[in-house]
Amino acid sequence: MITIVFLSFYSEHHIRRHLSEIDIKFPIIVVDNSLNFEFKKEIEEKHKNAKVIIPEKNLGFAAGMNLGIKFSKTNYVFINSPDIIISNNSIEKLVSKISLIDNFALLGPTYLDESINKNYHELINFNNYKNLNLKEVKWIDNNFIINKSEISKIGFFDEDFFMYYENFDLCHRIFKNKKKMLVCSDVKFIHQGTNSTDQKFILEVQLSKSWHYSWSKYFFFKKHYGIFFALKKITPNFLRSIKKIFYYKIMNRDKLKLSLAVAELSGIINAILGKPSNFRPFKN
Repeated sequence: MITIVFLSFYSEHHIRRHLSEIDIKFPIIVVDNSLNFEFKKEIEEKHKNAKVIIPEKNLGFAAGMNLGIKFSKTNYVFINSPDIIISNNSIEKLVSKISLIDNFALLGPTYLDESINKNYHELINFNNYKNLNLKEVKWIDNNFIINKSEISKIGFFDEDFFMYYENFDLCHRIFKNKKKMLVCSDVKFIHQGTNSTDQKFILEVQLSKSWHYSWSKYFFFKKHYGIFFALKKITPNFLRSIKKIFYYKIMNRDKLKLSLAVAELSGIINAILGKPSNFRPFKN
C-alpha cells in the first residue's frame, strides 16, 4: 500500500478533483500551506481516507512535503503536485511495479507526451528493466513514489529550499549514494504547469517564483559544487535581471515585468549574501 501526498497552496479546486477520482483504498494526506481550516473540515468530513495537515505557516515545497512524508504510515509515499492529471489505472500500474523492484529509491510515471517535455533526465540503464517498461535515470522531477526505507539515511527534502531545485538536490544525493531512480514508460500523467494555485493570486505566485528560482539555483550549486561554481552559474541570471530592470524602468515602463525582474535580482543577492530563502509575498 502507498500513501498519496499532495501539497496545496490555494489549490482547493485540484484537491477536490483528486479526492473524487482516486480510489478510496489509498490513504491521502494534503499539506495545506494556505492554512485553510474550513477546507480541512470540508475534506475530512467528506473523505474518510483523507487527512489535511495545517502547518503553523506556509512551509513551501520541501518542508511541506517532508511533513506529509512524516505523517504517512506506509513505507511508500507517492508525492504529487496538485495540478496533475493521473488516472486510477496509472496509479495501480505504478504500484504494481513495487513488488517487482523493491530496492528503488524513487519510482515515477512519465509525461503523456514526451516529445514536448520529459520529467526525467540522463538515462542510465534501460536494458536491465526493458521487460518491465522501466528506465533507470539520474533524476526525476515533479511526481514520484519515495521508498522511505531506501533513503531515510540520505534524508528527504532539504528544507533550506522553499521552492525550486529541491527535487534536483534530493536526486543528486540519491545518485551520489548509488540508489536507483526509475521511471515507468507505460505509466502516464499530465502536468498542467503553472495552474496549481488559484489564478486570482497569479501576481504573488509570479513574484515568488522569480525570487525563489534565483535564490535556489545559486544555493543548489553552492551546496554541491562550491561558491565559485555557483557564482559562474548565477552570473547570466544576474546580468539578465539588471538588463531587464533598466529596460522596464526606462524604456518600456512595464510595472509588472519590472517587479518580476527586481524580485529575480533580490533572490540572487540574498542567496550570494547567505541569507535564508525568506521571501513571502503572501500574508497568511
